[in-house]
Amino acid sequence: MTDLSTEEVGGIVKFLGYGRPSAPVWFIGFEEGLGGMNLEEALENLKARAGFEKTMDLYEAHRLLKKGGEFIDFKKKLPSTPVWQLMAKIMRAHDGHKDWKDIKPAKEYIQSRLGRCDGDTFLTELSPVPAGKATDKTWKALLSERDPDLDSKIKQRKEKLKKTLKENCPSLVICYGQRRADDFAELLEIEWHAASPKVCKSGNGKHLLLPFFRYDQMAGHSVIEDLLHSGLL
Repeated sequence: MTDLSTEEVGGIVKFLGYGRPSAPVWFIGFEEGLGGMNLEEALENLKARAGFEKTMDLYEAHRLLKKGGEFIDFKKKLPSTPVWQLMAKIMRAHDGHKDWKDIKPAKEYIQSRLGRCDGDTFLTELSPVPAGKATDKTWKALLSERDPDLDSKIKQRKEKLKKTLKENCPSLVICYGQRRADDFAELLEIEWHAASPKVCKSGNGKHLLLPFFRYDQMAGHSVIEDLLHSGLL
């Protein structure tokens, strides 16, 4: 971390998300994962993220990042990320596709539509600091060493995210990660109400809280099926 400057830490924190903020559907997680990257690649990619614009096209942004020593290019090799797969399946179900469970069209959606600057989704996180898992505070501690004002900048980003959300007023906001229910509720300024054993919704049904996007936590496709049957999707 010694060659990561305070300015670069600020660049990492200011990033809001992938896609089009004016898109009709927002996905909000807690923090971006590291995708199994080793320490060297994670550091290199952090420096690349420092140069991101406030919002980026998912495909174009990842072309600036590396995995396995090569830049990530969805068209050459699509990362096997369950989070993206489930987002794609949710969107295809939302759009009325009967084959939304199928992995091939889901992958095609990731390659061509998910988080794109001209697409129908915006992907963001509550925290701008990436982590290997929810309990991993390593990167937060390291970035704090480089920038003592990190917490203040994270708070400013949260307010910017809240303002962006209000300005664009998406028709559907999907939060994932129920352990952070209170954090999502605070950002959205809502209260959660149980809709099913694994789904919560806001009073108007425009905000959904789902389990973290892993197939085991989403009970395979059962949660998405419940959303369709209840008319929430």
